[in-house]
Amino acid sequence: MAQTMSGRDRILSTLTGEKPDRVPFVPNIWQWFYVNQYNQTLPSDLLACQDPVDVLRTMDADIFSKFDGIVDRVMYRNCRHTVTFEGGLPSGRSPWASFTTFDAGLIRKDRIETPHGVLSHVWEYRETSGAPFESKHWFEDFESEYPAIRFLLENIDIELKRDLLANNVAKIGEDGVILLQLLPTPLKQFHWLAGQEKATFFLIDHPTEMQELARIWEQKSLAWLEQVVDIPDIVIFEVPDNLDSFFYPPYWYEAFCMPILKRQAGMIHARGKYLFQHACGHLKALAPLIIQSGLDCVEGQAAPPLGDWHLHEARALSERLIICGGMAAPQQELTAADAQAQIDRHVHDLFLSMGDKRRFFFGSSCNTSPQTPYENLLAFRDAARTHSEL
Repeated sequence: MAQTMSGRDRILSTLTGEKPDRVPFVPNIWQWFYVNQYNQTLPSDLLACQDPVDVLRTMDADIFSKFDGIVDRVMYRNCRHTVTFEGGLPSGRSPWASFTTFDAGLIRKDRIETPHGVLSHVWEYRETSGAPFESKHWFEDFESEYPAIRFLLENIDIELKRDLLANNVAKIGEDGVILLQLLPTPLKQFHWLAGQEKATFFLIDHPTEMQELARIWEQKSLAWLEQVVDIPDIVIFEVPDNLDSFFYPPYWYEAFCMPILKRQAGMIHARGKYLFQHACGHLKALAPLIIQSGLDCVEGQAAPPLGDWHLHEARALSERLIICGGMAAPQQELTAADAQAQIDRHVHDLFLSMGDKRRFFFGSSCNTSPQTPYENLLAFRDAARTHSEL
């Protein structure tokens, strides 16, 4: 199919429910690129690429950049924040991670001193998986640390890195869009602070105090959105959760996600813009609440066995719901001799199930595995173009 639209126009057309010249192909290849660059396993065709945007242009994909939308500077008023590193850099260079940085070692230790006590946190980057993991959370003992955690949240200030955003917008140009990252919902913020297990116990054992923390975080979230909602070049805002009903049961989603999502959706929709939330797992139990929250899209959906619904089921929830996903690890990592043929069949069946394919972005189901052969990415691209007219 001949290309008649720019990547940005193709994406904007899909958002509004018009039919673009072809289904946008928007793989999230940030971790894939940086892990392979770090391990010196990039294919020869990509050795000249400096960042994932270069790869997407080389592939002639449409650019859907979340990580160029991380443009907030977090400051801690009335606190002392220090960072130390351990473990060195065995490969002689710092690895990329979307959540934090490892400037001088693969173990990062953060320490924040508040008037109510010291809080600490540890990240460890594991080269075998190409990802960071938290080995110590900020909030581990409710009775002793709650006053410090509350003080910390009350004293967080967030400002826009305007020059960085302007540079990123110029870098993407007409080839795509940036998804500007908002703050996570209170429930996800509790997961970041305490881990999913302890956050669950805190919510059960201390509901009043956790509701107070949620209200504080909602105000921070709204203040950040007010800073960025009128930026002309930004039309998509994303809440960077990891939506999955295993960790977001409906009664907690309703209590700790819906209030802020509804307010954010109102502000964003009043400007003719769109609110996305990142999704990583099972969503069927949350379906009614996703619609009630005013979300325009749950981004990164996976079909079974990683998720619990097929994309055409999500498509049937609402005519206005935008679908994004379909390219999951079971297909990404295929290595058999007929891998490209299997990918073509997968894309054919998926696209056929999606009807006219309006409001549909074909992209990664959460992420692209670093183990994905580059030939498979090209096979996804080619199949998407071949089957766009189904």
